[in-house]
Amino acid sequence: MNRYGATVVAASMLLTLAACGGSDAATPPANQTPVIPVTPTPTPTPKPTPVDPATAAKRKILADYATSFAFIQKGFLNGGGAYPYETWMVDDALSSIKSFVGFVKVVRRAKVTGDGKLLESKVTALDLKTKIPTATVTACVTDNYTAVASNKVVIVKPAGKVVKVDKVKLLKGRWMVFSTDTKRAEFGCTR
Repeated sequence: MNRYGATVVAASMLLTLAACGGSDAATPPANQTPVIPVTPTPTPTPKPTPVDPATAAKRKILADYATSFAFIQKGFLNGGGAYPYETWMVDDALSSIKSFVGFVKVVRRAKVTGDGKLLESKVTALDLKTKIPTATVTACVTDNYTAVASNKVVIVKPAGKVVKVDKVKLLKGRWMVFSTDTKRAEFGCTR
């Protein structure tokens, strides 16, 4: 091939590259990782929706109430006069339960059998604006306890399904029962 032929071949190659849109940069094969890493577009982090203070308080109240209910039931069934009801109770509720348990277990030396279950509960009143926040919990429970005194006299009979209307207040990060009332099941049981 002569010089003229080599020039024609080189010119035709340049024209072919120009027609194909070639560039000076080499294109890596599809399965090869690029030398310069491609930064993906960051996915925006969703902003958490703020929780309503009343909703958060109600969740905490119901969780504490369920814990206190189980604790108090355990005390009535197995505890005596020294059971630490003050872990979850204060004021009138505390003195009332201690008097009742004292009469049943200490004075009458009764044996308690049965159980109590929390079927459902809801916060029916809430006041977070006072110095000590308070709430009312209306709970449907079963009371299947029997207490038989040492002389074989039944002093406590099962009440069955009842509604407890308990007032709680926030003390040291815990919603504690300070007032309690028991009503017939029709007052608030839906189950």
